Parts: sequence; C-alpha cells; structure tokens
Amino acid sequence: MSRLSLASRHDPYWDMDGKGAKQQRLRRRLLRYVTWALIIGILALTALHLPAIDPDYLLRGEGRPVMAAGLLGILGSAAMLALARIRRAAND
Repeated sequence: MSRLSLASRHDPYWDMDGKGAKQQRLRRRLLRYVTWALIIGILALTALHLPAIDPDYLLRGEGRPVMAAGLLGILGSAAMLALARIRRAAND
C-alpha cells in the first residue's frame, strides 16, 4: 500500500472500502482528536497551577543555574528535533 504524503491528506482508497471500514477510520480519527484535546487540556490545567517565577531570581544571583539548565534543555531539544528532521529527510 502506498504511503500518503503530508501535503495530500486525501485517502485514495476511501471509496473502495466498505461502510464498516469507513466507520472504523472515522472512530479512530475522532478518538485521536479527543485524545489530543485531553492532553492539551491537562497541560493547560497543569500550567495554570504552576507557581509564579521571579524573573529577577533567574537572571541574577542564585537563580543562574536554573536559567542555564532551562536554556540548555531548550538547546538540547532543538538539536534533537533538527537531527530527527535530518534523519527523516535522509530516509525519504
């Protein structure tokens, strides 16, 4: 079976399947959307209950290691995303 590109989200086999297969795909799609909505809702609720952070503490004095760890984490995640993209482009 051929893979769909990201640009084309239309399923070329949609009309060839029966009613049960179409309903199953619609249920899976709905479940995926509901799952993402729940994940985003949980993250939003978690973010609302985080304590306030004093920017002065992060930029001066004792908070510098905390800021450095945060910046290094962001840099590391950006590097991992870039490597994943390069690897995926090499495989395609």
